[in-house]
Amino acid sequence: MAYSRDKFVKKMQSYVGLKESDGSHMKIVNTYNSHKPLARGYKLKSSDSWCAATISSAAIECGCTAIIPTEVSCPQMIELFKKLGEWQENDAYKPSAGDIIFYDWQDSGSGDNKETPDHVGCVEKVSGNTITVIEGNKNDAVCRRSLQVNGKYIRGYGVP
Repeated sequence: MAYSRDKFVKKMQSYVGLKESDGSHMKIVNTYNSHKPLARGYKLKSSDSWCAATISSAAIECGCTAIIPTEVSCPQMIELFKKLGEWQENDAYKPSAGDIIFYDWQDSGSGDNKETPDHVGCVEKVSGNTITVIEGNKNDAVCRRSLQVNGKYIRGYGVP
């Protein structure tokens, strides 16, 4: 099946509002854990961080795991995007809907950020210089965030 950015973004939109407090985030955890083989053989626990699993779950449900790697670790997911030739680290890059954005919360905002990523989400849309992202495990739920293109904390993008 060919990758559809629109289908992937719609799947991420369908996750908005899932949260830990009512256990609805288990839909993501269970979808991730049902996919075999599990990345590095690791079965995600309900108490684990689940931002990368959210991206993985959407990829599983959309049938695009060949170009969006399944993983529960942000650093490992970046390495897999690099192996696929789908990693974008140019500060001048303007993302598109369906790109996978990685963050590093320790980014100083000075120079190119090459440190360990802490979080991941999916670009929902770009309007002018504003990026709207859907992220799993943001405040223990699937939520949106807005930030500026080439803003502080952006580590880079997986570009399927």
